[in-house]
Amino acid sequence: MDRHQQDPLTPAHDLPITAPRSRHLVLPALFLLLCFGLLQGCRYPQDVEGTLDTVRGGVLDVGVTENPPWVIRSGDNAQGLEPEIVRSLADQLNADVRWHWGSESQLLRALKRFQLDLVIGGIAKNKWISMAAAPTKPYVKVRSTVGFPEGQAVPESLDGMTVGVSAVNHLAKALSDQGAVPEIRDEPQQPNGAFAGPGWWLRAHGYEPGPFKLTTDKHVMLLPKGENAWMMAVEEHLNSLSGLERRLQQLEAEL
Repeated sequence: MDRHQQDPLTPAHDLPITAPRSRHLVLPALFLLLCFGLLQGCRYPQDVEGTLDTVRGGVLDVGVTENPPWVIRSGDNAQGLEPEIVRSLADQLNADVRWHWGSESQLLRALKRFQLDLVIGGIAKNKWISMAAAPTKPYVKVRSTVGFPEGQAVPESLDGMTVGVSAVNHLAKALSDQGAVPEIRDEPQQPNGAFAGPGWWLRAHGYEPGPFKLTTDKHVMLLPKGENAWMMAVEEHLNSLSGLERRLQQLEAEL
């Protein structure tokens, strides 16, 4: 029989009595637990898959889809604005870069499986992208407008004006909303009439951007979800950059 179990013949007051624990012992224990929790919180952000630790001093696996001048394919190698950014990030981390070419949908599937550390391709932030991956904060915001050849008078409005657009574009609706008439044209070798596009693209092709705001594209890079320390490292690097639209203009003029 357990020595603490009451014998039916033993009076209740003869049971061994355990003194209550001292409050002086409980409070220090709670304090230590609280401190431990705070120290654990200080280690945030962390990576679910340890991407930053793997990349640092190792290999940075980057998914790339061609979109000049953001990303320009040269054999299996990658050139353009965003590969330049990635290489400078890799240099900081003492990492080698390994490029993986594919369509955006293929790369996003690989990113979800943690087969890639980063996906680039002149990607503008949208709701669908945010559901499929973890986008960085926009590192450059590009305004599209209507450009005019040097010396051509700039109208006060676009109402009734015919404006050229590339065959693949997302500006036709914005032009129509401002009363313009979008016209599909080949990208001009020389400025010829009004043409719509990003400001850096217009300047690269000899146009003077007008004051009209059509769209603003917020460009991001994509990371696997849950890699918080890796995200912080990438965003710190992106935040340090400047002159990106000027570099886009230079690259476009060289194409």
